[in-house]
Amino acid sequence: MTEAETRKAVRRAFLKFYRQWPAFGEDSDERAFAEWQALTPEERGAAATMLPAFLAFEAMNGRTVRFAASTYLREQRWTGLPEGLEGAGGSVIAATFGKAWMAERFARLGAPCERMPPLTRFQELEIAEGRADRKALWRERMSKMGWPAVNAMNEQALRSPGKGMRVSGEIALLATDFEAVRVGGGNWTEWQAEHERRGWPWLPETGWQEWVYFPRLDGGTPADVLSVFFEKLDGLRQREAAE
Repeated sequence: MTEAETRKAVRRAFLKFYRQWPAFGEDSDERAFAEWQALTPEERGAAATMLPAFLAFEAMNGRTVRFAASTYLREQRWTGLPEGLEGAGGSVIAATFGKAWMAERFARLGAPCERMPPLTRFQELEIAEGRADRKALWRERMSKMGWPAVNAMNEQALRSPGKGMRVSGEIALLATDFEAVRVGGGNWTEWQAEHERRGWPWLPETGWQEWVYFPRLDGGTPADVLSVFFEKLDGLRQREAAE
């Protein structure tokens, strides 16, 4: 490859990177390209590869990227990302009950409950005669029919636990601070109670799974950390909608 061809290849790679920058058109092409040229080939590759993960991570944490691409390149901002985020621009295979799998599960649980059929005449009679509680019956019905996509994950976990499932890299990002919770332990029962309170389907009994990942509590409650989780999820979806 001649020197001229090398320069053209560097320029093409830069433009491919630069067109993904959120401030493209308002930024300075010349300054950004100068910083791009100052990087080594390996650094340029990392800057481009990690850009989707960087933008998703900023959105997840409620930050809007308003600085120039030249700043991203000069300060090598991608190097400050948590480890393991290289796949955030595409998709990853999530191990059953692992971090990304559980993040996908909570993302699906965040969707509205499916419309429920009315209670049966027998159930209404049981309620009228004081032998059943209406709210408890509705929660049970919601857990069975309200989130079919989550129930499908439960079925996959029992049928083909080693298969895992493909989830978006952005969803995997949400799980970076999840912690392992022992099945049957104190935090486990807290999470189970939160699922029951919301009418969500609980995790299946496998008989072999010892640990499952959940958002880190750090002294808070499941409701507290789920509020933060869904805020971050909304931030990611708003960024995707704006692209």
